[in-house]
Amino acid sequence: MDSPTVIFEDYQVEAPAEAGETILEVANRAGVGIATYCGGQGTCQQCQVVVTSGTVQPKDEAHWQQWPTATGEGIKVLACQSVISEDITVKVPIGSRAEDFIIHEMEPLKPKLVDLSRFEPLSPLAQQFVLDLPKPTLEDTLTDMERLRRELLNDEAELEPLTIDLPVLRELPQALRENDFQVAIAVTDTGLARKIAAIRPPTAAQRSIGLAIDVGTSTVAVELVDLDNGQVVGRAIRRNGQIAYGEDVISRIVWTQKGPEQLQNMHQAIIDTLNEIFRYLYDEHNAAPDEVIAASVAGNATMINFLLRIDASPIRRTPHTPPATEMPVVTAEQLGLNIHPQAAVCVCHPAVSGFVGGDITAGVVATGMHEAEELALLVDVGTNGEIVAGNKDWLMCASCSAGPAFEGVGVEAAMPATAGAVTNFHYSRDRDAVDYETIAGQRPRGIAGSGLVEMIASLVEAEVIDRTGNMNADFPSDRLRRSDGELGFTLFEADETAIGEPIVIYQHDIENLLRSKAAVLAAINVLLGKLDLAATDVEHVYLAGAFGAGLNVDRAVAIGLLPDVPRERIEVVGDSALAGAYLTLMSRQAREQAQETVSAMTYLDLSSDTDFMDEFIASNFIPHTDLSRFPSVDM
Repeated sequence: MDSPTVIFEDYQVEAPAEAGETILEVANRAGVGIATYCGGQGTCQQCQVVVTSGTVQPKDEAHWQQWPTATGEGIKVLACQSVISEDITVKVPIGSRAEDFIIHEMEPLKPKLVDLSRFEPLSPLAQQFVLDLPKPTLEDTLTDMERLRRELLNDEAELEPLTIDLPVLRELPQALRENDFQVAIAVTDTGLARKIAAIRPPTAAQRSIGLAIDVGTSTVAVELVDLDNGQVVGRAIRRNGQIAYGEDVISRIVWTQKGPEQLQNMHQAIIDTLNEIFRYLYDEHNAAPDEVIAASVAGNATMINFLLRIDASPIRRTPHTPPATEMPVVTAEQLGLNIHPQAAVCVCHPAVSGFVGGDITAGVVATGMHEAEELALLVDVGTNGEIVAGNKDWLMCASCSAGPAFEGVGVEAAMPATAGAVTNFHYSRDRDAVDYETIAGQRPRGIAGSGLVEMIASLVEAEVIDRTGNMNADFPSDRLRRSDGELGFTLFEADETAIGEPIVIYQHDIENLLRSKAAVLAAINVLLGKLDLAATDVEHVYLAGAFGAGLNVDRAVAIGLLPDVPRERIEVVGDSALAGAYLTLMSRQAREQAQETVSAMTYLDLSSDTDFMDEFIASNFIPHTDLSRFPSVDM
């Protein structure tokens, strides 16, 4: 019997379904972006699709009680709960499309973060040398490898010790003799060893290109870099394909424990994501995979474990210790990455703990706070919130489970920062109207994290919600409505949006957002408190991560996401993890600093800290229960 076929009519994609597969699983394999943030558990209900022909079977009867529902076009179901047993045709409504899985160009990183003058002279992770070797004679009987070593070390003494892997050694004899002992050699330098990674004819000597990679829980960012001069050839970002298996690291770890193949599937999801970004960059910038001879990768401990196909389950179990904090250098061939097979893939930034990963180490190196006299604070707001405090003499770090509310998950009106996401928001009580801006100038599809911060602050100012986060049931506006007994405030009517439905913020959404911001503020306050420091003692606050990139700092302080410090001390630095990956790609000194920085960091575990729980409860107010901590905020 032939396998049933799924036709995704909006995307003009036809894909076979294997026995027992859901619509979501087929869509993921076929490259059709359907929004889902709960790992296919049926809880987020983002993956609503319409089956316009054929029928499906329930995966879980409990979830099926409220589905399917009839529409004018067919039967609406949850893609993750609908098992395929016959040929079907599926329509994916605009509101259920994961448009953020589309690859797009990134803005350049902050110049301060990627200033290579701090690390001159440059010593990239890989270099190319064009050699004209003396041919063997009866008087000169050195082996091929020793002949290479002698020639390289004449001019590059720092390359000692120099090694070669078996696949490259197998190519060496023929490559030398076919090219009359004139060859182009790529040598990687991880700081621990120098290794010949590629051998080419001198006429085929190509550009030496490297990759700086930030494997984030939500998004993956890549820079294509000319290793000869550090120039960024191109940069691109895409949603992490692993999000189909869960929005946060814990749910993804749980998913990998469901069966022996699940870890491989999770690993393959990130490999596929990276290769898609690589292909885009190659096409856009006239590059070839064989030109890429090194990659420096930053990421949290779980993401790096999944990248290397290592069981990450110890991270979610007390005491949350990762399998390792320093990872071996591997080749692209071992991972299946579409670059030169022998290119070194280096996780150059060790993790501090299971919840303070190498992405934070990279951020510390990029900001330079580990070399400064002044006290600085690095705050990375993502699904997890990570905080580092310190200077050149000491560093202390902590993490908190901020939740994904500000990254487009758990809030019905929210979405990632992609086309159609509202980034700037202001509600005028006098006009009962909303002023806003969206990414790419499109009609609203949802609210990005920065827009959510502004929304909360604006609704508090207008007295739609009070300091406890509760909506004012007597607020004089038709925007305030009840749905299934719950208050909601309509931000945009259906005819104003790109999804054909109103965008509404509900009471439970506000509560989720306040919990997320409270976790970050509580972690900052407790970490500083353990050091007998106040927020006003901090000279520099570096706000990192994709969420921070478009943030209105005044609004972030007004709702109590950040402490009340002079605004000129707060600097939005963007993707500091990618910046750190770029620096370690280009500099041995930066790679050494990453190792030294981890050794200098002390980790504070907040998971069982009673001070953190007390501070978290106090921080659930806007901006805080103790208004004296926010003297500049007028509430």
